[in-house]
Amino acid sequence: MSRRPNLILALTLFVGFILAADAPALQAQPARSLYDRLGGYNAISAVVDDFADRLFADPKVGRFFVGMGADTREMFKQKNKNLICSVTGGPCKVISRPAKTVHAGLGITGADFDVVAGHLVAVLDKFKVPAGEKKELLDIIASLRPDIVER
Repeated sequence: MSRRPNLILALTLFVGFILAADAPALQAQPARSLYDRLGGYNAISAVVDDFADRLFADPKVGRFFVGMGADTREMFKQKNKNLICSVTGGPCKVISRPAKTVHAGLGITGADFDVVAGHLVAVLDKFKVPAGEKKELLDIIASLRPDIVER
């Protein structure tokens, strides 16, 4: 009787043992959060800083920020960093009130919302955020529209 079948059986068992031992590594890894795919806190922070500065300077929506001192503008940025971090799956805690409460009485229109969204798109493009991640983030922001737009 030849030793060849025994060798094949031994190799098959050995390969099976290796694959079984390494099975967790071969299983599908959980999907990375949008927070991670955006680059984490530092990337979000850079985007929000640029985005907020554009809003403050914009002649159409800048009126909503009139009277904000430097400290208040920094708080605005921090609250938005925490919000984006949180809603994209990051570890941050939201430190602001609900969007409906924060924007109540400001008379924000659909056109105002679109200007703000346009600035966000421009900043995401500036930072070369991939199309899929950009769409996911914009969909999250768009979901806030009913709580922000009053007229």
